[in-house]
Amino acid sequence: MERRQLLTGIGGLATVSVAGCLSRITGGDQGTTAWYDFTEAQENAFEDYLEEFNDGREDELNAEAPAEMEEELETALPAEQGPETFNWAHDWIGQYHEQEFVYDASDDLEIDLEETYTENAVEAVQWEGAIYGLPYAIETVSLMYNPEYVDEPPETLSEMVEIMEDHHDPENNQYGLSMPAVDPYFPSAWLQAFGGYLFDEETEELGIEDDEFIEGIELLEDSIWPYVPGDPDYDSQVPVFNDGNAPFAINGPWELEGFRDAGVDVEVAPLPDVEGGEPTPYTGVQVWYFTSELAAADQEELETTVEWAEWYTTNEEAIVDNAEMQGLIPVHQDYAEGDDNLGEDVETFAETVEMGTPLPTHPKSDQIWDPLEEGLERVFHGDESADEAMETAAEDIRDRWD
Repeated sequence: MERRQLLTGIGGLATVSVAGCLSRITGGDQGTTAWYDFTEAQENAFEDYLEEFNDGREDELNAEAPAEMEEELETALPAEQGPETFNWAHDWIGQYHEQEFVYDASDDLEIDLEETYTENAVEAVQWEGAIYGLPYAIETVSLMYNPEYVDEPPETLSEMVEIMEDHHDPENNQYGLSMPAVDPYFPSAWLQAFGGYLFDEETEELGIEDDEFIEGIELLEDSIWPYVPGDPDYDSQVPVFNDGNAPFAINGPWELEGFRDAGVDVEVAPLPDVEGGEPTPYTGVQVWYFTSELAAADQEELETTVEWAEWYTTNEEAIVDNAEMQGLIPVHQDYAEGDDNLGEDVETFAETVEMGTPLPTHPKSDQIWDPLEEGLERVFHGDESADEAMETAAEDIRDRWD
């Protein structure tokens, strides 16, 4: 499942210029390395912080942007050619623990997690007592609107549908909504609006065949999907709002600066109410992971990696910039309660986070995303009913579990 679309290249690794190093994929010895997944706007700020961190250090932290983070990690880490750290949402913790892709830094940290970060962030970076990374923000998707077309954000989904209907004119490249329609992360608020769920981590039960989940898909069919472009993929959806051709988008804080740089004076609003239900989006804690490369790393590389994670996740300027410029919600205790002082974007995303539920971290959950997305796409294109598509997807998932 792709929660963000990389804008930094399409193949291999793009290396940040301050690192001045060769790609480890090609066999070069790069020293201590971080892989990152940022939009272009986020990357610019990250480069500045990396340069500041490296200033005066003998062992610099190098940084690279893989075109496909998950695929390249799963190739590089077993071959001992991966990074010492990378950033991603917390939902890979359980899976990577099972695959032995992560390193327990419990004995290496100077920071006391409970005294530094919020409770949910502390829980997100741990698995079976091991600490596999440090958290720096919480994010989710919410409603974005173009004030050129929308005076006030809708409070209910019915009001939102009325506005989308007024602006939807596909023949003239105008649409009611921009949203990666079948990637489960983006429509999760509606998929789970009536009490449905993808996966219960305690019982290890799959919920996508349940009536409540099917009702969520039918809500998408009736009220959301009719107003998005015919290609549900991220690359086709985002430009519609970016080019000013839709009143609404459902997306995350990572796209805000890009939209504004493109000339859209985007505003963020909470997800609208749903009659008979409650929008329940997935939320993710952003983490600098500690990888299995650290198990055999020398002391200098280990220290550089841990010091980077501690420095970045507690650096006031980075925390404030991530909030004010990117809409990322702080998880450092000194800033987490001050959302209203960090800008309206953060305050609004925080409201949406309160509606949500954390992405599952159980190793089994990783096998859900692709079959579910494929099933949703079949419904989106009218090839199968929601019941039929979820029955097929569930069979595929259980086969993968076996």
